[in-house]
Amino acid sequence: MEDAGHRSCVEAALNFETGERVPINNFALATAAHSAGYSVEAARWDPGISSRVSVDYSLKTLSDFVKPILDSQVPFLDLGMKVDFPENDYGRVPKSIIKTAGDIEELELFDPYDPKTCPNYTRVFTESIRKTAEILPEDLHICGLSWGPITTAGYLMGVENMLMATFTDPDLVKSLTKKASGLVSSMQRCMIDSGSTVMWMADPTSSEDIIPPDMFSEYSKPYIREVVRDVRAMDKTVPAFVHICGNTLDTMEQFPEIGADCLSYDHAVNTEKALRKSRGKFTLMGNIDPVNQIMMGTPESVMSESRKLLETADGRGGFILAPGCETPITSPDENVLAMGKAVRGWSRKS
Repeated sequence: MEDAGHRSCVEAALNFETGERVPINNFALATAAHSAGYSVEAARWDPGISSRVSVDYSLKTLSDFVKPILDSQVPFLDLGMKVDFPENDYGRVPKSIIKTAGDIEELELFDPYDPKTCPNYTRVFTESIRKTAEILPEDLHICGLSWGPITTAGYLMGVENMLMATFTDPDLVKSLTKKASGLVSSMQRCMIDSGSTVMWMADPTSSEDIIPPDMFSEYSKPYIREVVRDVRAMDKTVPAFVHICGNTLDTMEQFPEIGADCLSYDHAVNTEKALRKSRGKFTLMGNIDPVNQIMMGTPESVMSESRKLLETADGRGGFILAPGCETPITSPDENVLAMGKAVRGWSRKS
């Protein structure tokens, strides 16, 4: 594997240093399959296709990160839940399974290290990450993927039911989220053992658009922190990335308590304000509009937006350029590539 400077750029950003350039994350999963002419269905279940198209796409778009086609709904299959899998989209979980404390006690979690208990997780996650590490030609960071604890709990219980229960039976919600955090931790550790070099956790239910900061403090933060702590105990060298959709500006004040290295933030957040809260505490990654720019814009408009963000961050470290959320599946390659070109054509103003 060639040392092409991908990981050194990321390391500098995470250490709040001015590296050779600002790192770039194409924030793509299924987009890579679409770009290569495969359906999501084909790439989801074939680790060979998943790893190959993802590596090719990252190199093509000048990304410093690669993420195989990891469908975050697949683990629910191994929990005995019904999951519908469209041909060209991620899985959908139509029904929750948790209503009572007894349901939580009876819920059997699979062991990610034991393929007999989780054949679907093993195929889609473990094998795809392992193959990605095997074929990686340059030192791209390999991302794992899981939902965060409260988001996982929301799938198990139903988000609306869970949010209502925070008022009627808060201990039930905390018990379920605690159990979910154990599964998330074990999946993250297994992905690292399989070859991922970045802990990546998406937690959209932690958004201020769904729960306010005081609820984040009580129902989400302790459990994200637990996952990060478990990964740190296993391997201190693996950076921890957390993505939260929507508005996170006020929640950011609590982010240092989580212990993660990087917050991936959405385009709804003002970058200048976010940088004032993050400087020297955690790295920010974002936040180009994924729909209006990455999917529907032009290479010129994406380049312009990228440069605005780079100028705001001013190359002082603590910043990684990326879309504010996942790159939509039909995004033109040229638009995603424009981000990679932007960081390579930009230099900090003296």
